Amino acid sequence: MRSLLLLIALIVAEIGFSQDVIFLKNGDEIEAKVTEILSDQIKYKRATNPTGPTYTLAISKIFMIRYESGDKDVFDNAKPNQTYQNKTDQKAIVSGYTPPTKFIYDSEIGDPYCQIKKPLGGKIYGDRANEIFYRHDLVFYGFDLTYLKLTNKGKVGDGIIIAPKYFPAWNETLTYDLLPIKRISGWMGKPSIFVGNSVFDNHTYSDYQNFVTSVNYCIQFEDLQKIVKSYVLREKEGIGMVINLASFNKEREYSLIYVTFFDIKTREIMFAAEVSGKAGGGGMTKHWATGVLNAFRVMFIDQIYKPRRTQDHMIPSKLRFY
Repeated sequence: MRSLLLLIALIVAEIGFSQDVIFLKNGDEIEAKVTEILSDQIKYKRATNPTGPTYTLAISKIFMIRYESGDKDVFDNAKPNQTYQNKTDQKAIVSGYTPPTKFIYDSEIGDPYCQIKKPLGGKIYGDRANEIFYRHDLVFYGFDLTYLKLTNKGKVGDGIIIAPKYFPAWNETLTYDLLPIKRISGWMGKPSIFVGNSVFDNHTYSDYQNFVTSVNYCIQFEDLQKIVKSYVLREKEGIGMVINLASFNKEREYSLIYVTFFDIKTREIMFAAEVSGKAGGGGMTKHWATGVLNAFRVMFIDQIYKPRRTQDHMIPSKLRFY
């Protein structure tokens, strides 16, 4: 009997570990046994049915394969997938996108009547999360406060005084004290993240007069895409990362931000997390900056990035934005 149990345990262990994992660009994962890799597709059998049919999958849909041995093949920008890479280049051309040489403020960006968020919660956008989790060619462009609003009925009209004073203070506190790049790269498990030209200076074009609002304010994902396309950047390729500050809500005491990742060449947002964090601490600077820290560390890192959550339904319901 003991020998039979040992044999069963060995079989279960073999099934559990003798498999490859295919990571798709849309965030899905397939447990499989890869049997063949061709120039434009792979062939595999499902790990749960190793003697069953052979499936095919286009390489253009695959980000990476992690084999049972621990070895990896990353297909994004890989030479065997040159046909796919050419299609990506053509997409950038067809879209008519040309990187700007000068930043232009868009007064139409922002939703002043959006739903109030949870003090700690999040929502996921984009379908290329796995690339963010595993690639290391990230360029961090800092904190963007350009379209930030403060919801505080008691301070309406004071924006012209508050914004010029506290925008630099919030940026400095976040950049050097609460979220320095070494801390961000450590939490994300990246050996190093290159620092590009900061987009913070775009805030000088902001509408200071209307910085404080009496109603709840958000930045819609469609607006976030417009913001990313407006950046003037030095780099031509790679993955851009920026933390967009959206709103500080006095009623619920939370800071709302986007952690945004985009293809520098096409400016397509690959993956973005809209997350909130509880504000706290004394003083205007520390109070709201702490909310940004909590949104990034407690919600984005602990609840989305580390557990590799790629879609909304993966976020615990009590923390999910609707």
